[in-house]
Amino acid sequence: MIELYLKSNKLEKLNLVSEIKYKAKDIFNVRIIDFTEKELNNISDKFGIDLSIFNQKGDIEISSHYLKLSDQLSFNFSIPNYNSNTLFKEEEIFIIIKNQVVYYFLTSYIDKNFINLSKTRYDLSSINFNSHLEHFVFQIGIISDYYADLTEIITKEIKQFYEDILNSKDFISKDLNLIMILNYNNLLIKESISNFQRILVLLKQNKFEEKTITSKINLELNDISVISDHIQFNFNRLDDLKENINSKIDLEQNSIFRTLTIITVCISLPTLIAGIYGMNFKNIPELEWKFGYPIAIGLMILCFIIAIVYFKNKKWIK
Repeated sequence: MIELYLKSNKLEKLNLVSEIKYKAKDIFNVRIIDFTEKELNNISDKFGIDLSIFNQKGDIEISSHYLKLSDQLSFNFSIPNYNSNTLFKEEEIFIIIKNQVVYYFLTSYIDKNFINLSKTRYDLSSINFNSHLEHFVFQIGIISDYYADLTEIITKEIKQFYEDILNSKDFISKDLNLIMILNYNNLLIKESISNFQRILVLLKQNKFEEKTITSKINLELNDISVISDHIQFNFNRLDDLKENINSKIDLEQNSIFRTLTIITVCISLPTLIAGIYGMNFKNIPELEWKFGYPIAIGLMILCFIIAIVYFKNKKWIK
């Protein structure tokens, strides 16, 4: 799908690049959603944009994600796609600015989540922009809001899970899996927002004709910095949560070993007495006693009681 935001402040939706009847001078913004290689070639031929950035998305250097040509600025970054209670999936966003037109290339998953998660319920048809840069900075703000909303969701999940673990005496392997999921999702947000932040810093170095653009980018950088702090708080909470669970595991293991120790001692002493009088020696005087059997039974019971009293005094038995 293709969305055109025209300089007349009208929004049009098309299915094919060939349906675009406008020239670059009439357009502020072009959004290509769920693009194919054929559509990329068509849009490149129609508007003369360089698509080199698409061939470098796998590189880790920031220089591969931010290309500045004489007449074109291109950059891309991955953004986490929100999935409830599952691992997030990275989706790529490509942005190209040329001839006072901003081109966005993204998936329908990201486009949908921008609307569903963002607090800014935007309707482009109801907003008037004076330039393509104003439109561009507005979209940057939407991305920042998206990061903030993702972070808030993760934070709420971690806090709720933290509370559940603190109030629970037991835990299951599912809890450990959830910690790994939360940690992974938080890591994806941190990695994505770090790349996005570096791109904004590089953007700020451009000499925009509109001075307000730089100031707005600075505001977005400040917002990103605050979001990054919350992401770090989430890592700290997850670390505390792991320590809490490890402490519970240690306490549970200590309780198990303590119970096994009590059982072992209580059984071993009577067993020792039974073993002695079960030996096949001829000269065991007690075997000839009239009350040898009840005495042996009594000794075994007494040893058991002494062991119980001992552990009771040690407060191993409640």
